[in-house]
Amino acid sequence: MATMKDVAERAGVSTATVSYVLNDVGGVTEATRQRVLAAIADLNYQPNYAARSLRSRSRTLGLMLPALDVRLSNPTLAEIIAGLTEAAAAQGYYLLLATANADQSEATLAEQLVRTGRVDGVALFDIQVDDDRASYLHECGVPLVCAGPLPAGSPVSCVAVDAGAGARVAMQYLLGLGHSRIGLIMPPSNLATSDRAGQGYVDALTAAGYAIDPALMVEAGTARDTGITATEELLELPAPPTALLACSDELAFGAMHALRDAGLEVGRDVAVVGFDDVPMAAYVHPPLTAMHAPRHALGVQMAQTLIDAIEGRAAVPTHTLLEMRLMVRKSTAPPAKSGPVVKPAGM
Repeated sequence: MATMKDVAERAGVSTATVSYVLNDVGGVTEATRQRVLAAIADLNYQPNYAARSLRSRSRTLGLMLPALDVRLSNPTLAEIIAGLTEAAAAQGYYLLLATANADQSEATLAEQLVRTGRVDGVALFDIQVDDDRASYLHECGVPLVCAGPLPAGSPVSCVAVDAGAGARVAMQYLLGLGHSRIGLIMPPSNLATSDRAGQGYVDALTAAGYAIDPALMVEAGTARDTGITATEELLELPAPPTALLACSDELAFGAMHALRDAGLEVGRDVAVVGFDDVPMAAYVHPPLTAMHAPRHALGVQMAQTLIDAIEGRAAVPTHTLLEMRLMVRKSTAPPAKSGPVVKPAGM
C-alpha cells in the first residue's frame, strides 16, 4: 500500500506539500497540486483518516443525508437522530448533519469532511444491497457506521432493526388469526431492509406450509402514496388478500387510505400491519397494529459503535441487530368469512 512518502517521491515534492494538497491548505501552486494529485491517482494512495483522527479529533460525528432530504420531519429519522445526539453528547461529541449537493455523492462529501477535520467519523442511512458509499469510505480508512443491515462478513460496522425476524413475527401473528392470503408491500428492492423483510415473509409462509404467490408481493416506494398504489394493485387481483403487511408505517397508512377508498373497513374486511410503530400509528383510525422498531436505541447504538471505531476500541467490525416487537391494535382481526369484496368505482 502506498504511503505519503511514496506520493512525495513520485511527485518530486516534500511530504508536507502532499499534506497541504490533501488538506487543501497552504500556498501550493496549481501545477504542483496537479502533479501531486496525479501521483496520488497513479499510486492509488488512500490517506489513513482513522489514524489521523486519533491524533487530532474534532469530537464531531457526521450524519450523511441525501440532498434536500424531506425526511427530517419524519418521526422515524427524528428519533434515531435524538438517540445519536444524546449518546454522542454523553461522551463529549457533537453531531453534524450534512447533505450532498446535486453534483456530489454522499461518500465524497463524507470523505472530504473527515479529510478537512470537520468530523471524526460518519454515519450512513438508507443502506443499499450493494452500497458503494460504505465500500469507498472503508477503503479510505474513514471511521464509519451504517444504519441498516450489511452482508455477513462485511468489514463495515452496522446497526439495524431485525427486519427479517420482524416480518416473521408479523406473519405468524396474521397466520395465527386465520389469514392465509397475505399481501406484502415492500420498500424499493435496492434497500437492504426490503430484502430482509421479504425473506422473513417467505420464511413464515413456507414454515406454515403455504406456497409463495409472487403476485401478493408488491414493491412500492417509501412515500405514503406508493402504499396507496400498491394496495390498489393487490385489490385488483382475482382473489384479493385478506391481510396486508406493509414494511413501513407510511406504506401502511397509504394502504389504509386505499382500502377505505375501495369501500372496505380496515380490520374487519382487510387486516393491516405496519412496520416502525411511529407515534401516529396509535392515533389513526383504526389504530394501527405494527412492529415496533427501537429507533432511539438504534441511534444510541450507532453513536457508541462509531465512537468506539474513532477511539480505536473496535478491533473488528460489529453487526448489531435490534429486536422488534409486535404492538397489537384494532387494524387487525380474523378474516371475514366472505373475504374482502371490493365495491365498484363510483358506488
